[in-house]
Amino acid sequence: MENKKIQPAYLDEKVILAMIITALLGLVITGFKYKNYEHCFDFHIKAKANFFRTDEPIHFETDALYAKEFEWDFGDNESSQTNISTVVHAYNLPGEYTVSLMVNGNCTEYKTIYITRAPKIENPLLMPRFVCPQVAEVGKAVTFQDTTAGAHSWEWRFGETAVIDATSSTASYTYKTPGLKTISLVLNNDPKQLGVCKVYVNDKTIAPSRSNTRPARQQPAFIVVPAKPQTPPLEEQNHPQPAIVEPPKPQGVTIGKQELETKLRGVVNNYLNAESFAPYFCNNLNIPVSLNGTEVTFTQFCNKLSSIKNDKKIRQLNVQQIKSSETNCLIGLNVSLKMKQGFLGIF
Repeated sequence: MENKKIQPAYLDEKVILAMIITALLGLVITGFKYKNYEHCFDFHIKAKANFFRTDEPIHFETDALYAKEFEWDFGDNESSQTNISTVVHAYNLPGEYTVSLMVNGNCTEYKTIYITRAPKIENPLLMPRFVCPQVAEVGKAVTFQDTTAGAHSWEWRFGETAVIDATSSTASYTYKTPGLKTISLVLNNDPKQLGVCKVYVNDKTIAPSRSNTRPARQQPAFIVVPAKPQTPPLEEQNHPQPAIVEPPKPQGVTIGKQELETKLRGVVNNYLNAESFAPYFCNNLNIPVSLNGTEVTFTQFCNKLSSIKNDKKIRQLNVQQIKSSETNCLIGLNVSLKMKQGFLGIF
């Protein structure tokens, strides 16, 4: 019986080389992921205020001092993005709210707070009356002015920190971060004389080229108290002019912030269009819309929304209304719109 020789098996050199290259690539990818992996350390949210009541500022802060980006969601359809670890916010309605904070885009913490309704002001003269712009821009000074009769001291807090930023009747402030800011004013060192307003701060705009340069449209300021005199001049009192009857101005239909944002998502899903909003704008669909700092008309804004096709692609939609005090018509919108990763679209 013959003995058969068993031939040893050999791997082709190309196969061995491919295996070595694959192993090296795996090590490189693993090392890269490990180097760029950001561990979520424990952090907390603290809420500080004299009272947790409607229309009174609350100072939120976090001990995540290592973070560089802070995305606050206050649970009332309003949010703010900053690069500092503190923020100020005021709630319009009583209730239970869950505040969330995402740091560096991947680590999130939550805190639940309870807001009660503020007591009715017995003396309306205690309510501060001041001029509060509704729109500002990062890096550009914005001015606030108190017009309250009898005020002799002022404590302004402009919403980026909880410290007192100014102590004069007229004060200017330059915002360092974009987003919705809550401004508070305390008069005469009396916490009962507290006034609150909100300003949406746009990010820095890119200067247009000379060929496309055109005058920027001025955003209307929100004036808490009118400067018009309450009594007519003496000559008019002695010689009254015949009354001029003006035709009634069109009145806009009131729509809440949450309802408006829901209807705009309807535009995204293509079952509403710009004409669906005509009653709120008194049929003027060419009002200015500040979309992430870029000005477009409302009709153009709706066209951009309808091109998204599905509102699940939207990560955040925050809309601030600007209304006419005479007609209740919407005369402007400030919109912050952010898409989910992987859906860049046209925004």
